[in-house]
Amino acid sequence: MRIDLVDFRSTSPAGTTTPSLLSEWRVGALLQAIAVRDAASGQLWLDIGGQRHSARLASGNSAGPANGEVLQVRVLRNSPVLALETLSSSTPVTADADATVVADAMRRFVPRQESAALMLANLSWLAQGKNGASELPKAVMQAAAQLWQALPDADSLGDPKTLANAVLRSGAFLETNLADAARGAGDPKLLANDLKALMLTLSKTLRDHGARPNAAHSEIAMNAPVPTARGPLTALNAAPATFSMIEAADQQLNELSRQTEGAIARLTTTQITNSAPDPSVQSMLVELPVRHEDRASMLRLRIEHDESRKRSGGGDSWTVEAAMDLGQVGALHAKVTLTGHRIGVQLRAESAGIVDALSARAGELEAILRDSGLEIDRIVCLHGMPAGDSGARAARLLDVRA
Repeated sequence: MRIDLVDFRSTSPAGTTTPSLLSEWRVGALLQAIAVRDAASGQLWLDIGGQRHSARLASGNSAGPANGEVLQVRVLRNSPVLALETLSSSTPVTADADATVVADAMRRFVPRQESAALMLANLSWLAQGKNGASELPKAVMQAAAQLWQALPDADSLGDPKTLANAVLRSGAFLETNLADAARGAGDPKLLANDLKALMLTLSKTLRDHGARPNAAHSEIAMNAPVPTARGPLTALNAAPATFSMIEAADQQLNELSRQTEGAIARLTTTQITNSAPDPSVQSMLVELPVRHEDRASMLRLRIEHDESRKRSGGGDSWTVEAAMDLGQVGALHAKVTLTGHRIGVQLRAESAGIVDALSARAGELEAILRDSGLEIDRIVCLHGMPAGDSGARAARLLDVRA
């Protein structure tokens, strides 16, 4: 069903008025809402992120949601009214403390998340000293340069140790590394070069110099699918530098601040998805910005360890997926499955030319794997991205399939 929010003023019992979340809600964002019904009139409100909004049923079930019903909704549009599409609903349940923390974090970060591609494009713009870069505060330029230089170089990720170090510094483990440092353990260099820590530093520096992320031009925002622990691993598209369309230094500060906070929110959302509900299947999603010469792209990695086959006498199963946008030639996707000593490799590309190039070198890959003592299950090179995974497992974040 479709539900429209007709006003955005908080009507909390305390009578306090909080700012509208409309500026942070983007088309495609996923939200959790609780339906509230007036006992006498039946008037419907939706409680979203601690704010209660008057709502009306625009289409679908004429009765609408019942009082206390928990809804998962997606933003269809945010002008002239905020229209929400109901994706699923359930009766309220008593949640444990951990589940409550996760739900609160979802409501806070999911509406604000944004692909880091736009931020990366503008960092590249600043690193090259293009038009307008000299007018920004020196401290902002230094924080931006430090983040840009900390990005791992794409050419170096072929080395396993370099890749492992880049994943550790991706920001996905910042809080764990901080806890280790508090106990006197861990490597201080990890914290100094952690990408989330550097993004937080850049965000603070921008605000300290007057940046207002809510004043940025939202029409040039870049929506991205919410990171989930299930479903196909799609590539995040590269983006042009929005600074090329913004001349005023104050607007550039606002724009970079909004993009940085959106990237931090997305990274935090990704961390939430990594809280696996099934202890026998450990799944981790990492979105790693990588630098190649004067541009940067997002490398998405999903690593899954399945121990459920041990009960039937089988070996552990590992699956590693990677997806990356290659620019004009489209996306590249790789999936490697290792069960015991048997390995299977599936390579996909949107470009037929890339598929042909991969197929031509498949024999070399097979020889390398056999020399490593592995048995080859299959190596295939296919045209087109994955359509889906029917065996995907449930995650804490909602996965929407077309």
